[in-house]
Amino acid sequence: MRNPLLYLAIAGLLELAGVGLAAANAFSAPTGAAALSEAGAVVADGQPVSNYSYNPAGMAFFPGSRAALEILAQRPSYTFDGGGTSIGGQTKTNILADLYYTHRFDQMPLAVGIGITSPYIAHNTWAADTLGVNNPELQTQLRIIDINPSVAYLLLPDLSVAVGLDYYQSIGGKFGPLSANGGGVGGRIGLLYSTEGYNVGLSYISPASISAGGGKISLPGKLQAGLRYRWTPSFATELDVDWTDWQNSQLPYYGNLGWKSALAYRVGLSYHLNQDLEIRGGIAHEDSPAGGQAVQLAVPATASNQAAFGLGIGLGPWHYDIGAAYALSGTAAGVAYPLPGSSVTVPAANYKASQFTFGFALARSF
Repeated sequence: MRNPLLYLAIAGLLELAGVGLAAANAFSAPTGAAALSEAGAVVADGQPVSNYSYNPAGMAFFPGSRAALEILAQRPSYTFDGGGTSIGGQTKTNILADLYYTHRFDQMPLAVGIGITSPYIAHNTWAADTLGVNNPELQTQLRIIDINPSVAYLLLPDLSVAVGLDYYQSIGGKFGPLSANGGGVGGRIGLLYSTEGYNVGLSYISPASISAGGGKISLPGKLQAGLRYRWTPSFATELDVDWTDWQNSQLPYYGNLGWKSALAYRVGLSYHLNQDLEIRGGIAHEDSPAGGQAVQLAVPATASNQAAFGLGIGLGPWHYDIGAAYALSGTAAGVAYPLPGSSVTVPAANYKASQFTFGFALARSF
């Protein structure tokens, strides 16, 4: 059985690598190298400690303490195509650092954890006079830090539930001519049912509002459901469906972005070549949140497809994860937008996006 399964896993990953791809839409960012490796299809997988941010209920199934440091580098690319002109936005490589710690108590079916992550990020600039006559330089700079303590409890030997608090802080925010920083609070709940053959996961992250300088940053609510099936002790696949409620999303200067709720479909796989080496892969499709009146200047929001690949390496109590994903979006329309406080209107246009992300994690159990 082992050789055919190995063949199947490698063939599946090669097939994923050849798919026509696209990028994660809007301004959300991955929060772990293991999740990046499986295109985000991990809401039913509690094994890597960084999957805590996708479903904190998983930490109740792992005794002792676990900690991880995750570093991700993300390079986006945006294109404005309107009025017979195609213009690339100026972007930079975003470096994201995430920290995790979980602890399961010895004498109680109770676990606590904390994650410090960067789940939302954007950095792009449209140069002056490029989008229309006399338009000023338009810069979007957004980095949200999420401090997320959670508690998980085993209701049954196979069933865990979790609740958590999210404190969001905007750092170095810049939207058009406005600088905007501030904080806000949200929450989350998670559920994980785990058996020898399969896992079922459910996670909900509430919307949150950040009062930031001259405006508001409104973050979306998100509901995720996943089924992870273990064909053998070595080979597992997962199917996730996500619903993200972008319809009330706002940014300072731009106001309501005119986006809508969007679905995403994710498939991930993992295969243990041996006790210490795991290969992972994944593909995902995300619908565009751009509605009929979408503002795309701040961050282009397009439909996307994504492909990913990665490795997990265990060395005693230490564990290393490496992951990479590439994405190239379709086209999404943006309405003409009158810039606040000026007589300039940026014309209606089509927008495209692409993105490469690489991640590395160092984790330890103790």
